[in-house]
Amino acid sequence: MKKNLNRYVLTEEIYTLLKSHILNHEIAPGEKINIDQLARNLEVSNIPIREALSRLAAEGLVDTVPFKGMFVAKMSLQELDEMFEIRMELECLSIRKAVHSIPASQLEQLRREMEEFPRSDLSSGEQRIQVIAQMNESLHGLILNHCGNQSLKSLIESYIEKIQRYLALYQKDLNAQLIQDEWEEHMRIVEYLTVRDQQSAEQALKQHLENSYKRTRAFFV
Repeated sequence: MKKNLNRYVLTEEIYTLLKSHILNHEIAPGEKINIDQLARNLEVSNIPIREALSRLAAEGLVDTVPFKGMFVAKMSLQELDEMFEIRMELECLSIRKAVHSIPASQLEQLRREMEEFPRSDLSSGEQRIQVIAQMNESLHGLILNHCGNQSLKSLIESYIEKIQRYLALYQKDLNAQLIQDEWEEHMRIVEYLTVRDQQSAEQALKQHLENSYKRTRAFFV
């Protein structure tokens, strides 16, 4: 990594790199983060690494243990339950705020994109998790971009990322039927958004999140 990058850009790059490693389990839950080793590997000082880790700690992805160091946050069924409970409430609010604000052209573009997503013959769990991430970004991202509340958007995005971390852990268990179910539920929401049916769109979103919660939770029991 280049040493002549200014400190902000350097910290941002390290933050993005470490966050990706954590979300994709390249650094395992509960694993201690060796700051000195990271500094040597990236050819930087400890300062931008500590700054990046502080941001990740604020997001709940890193835990600081006094006198022991910094560790990748562990995962638990309780955390998953709590995240989905909060996410469902927040996303229902976001779709109520966005349903009349999303341009029809963008909804039509989303429909075309959704129709092109592969839903079968995905040979690896990594490909399946990527398709789910793309569907989430396409639909949930569109809703959040038009909810008119940046704080709400940021909160929901953080929960989506953390939940994706749980799916990534069990990506080998994701099957074609799960992808199909996710796709159908997303398309149902798009249909209601297209006709500006706020009540049905919110109910379809809530049902989708409840189903997604059950599917994700099933991997842990």
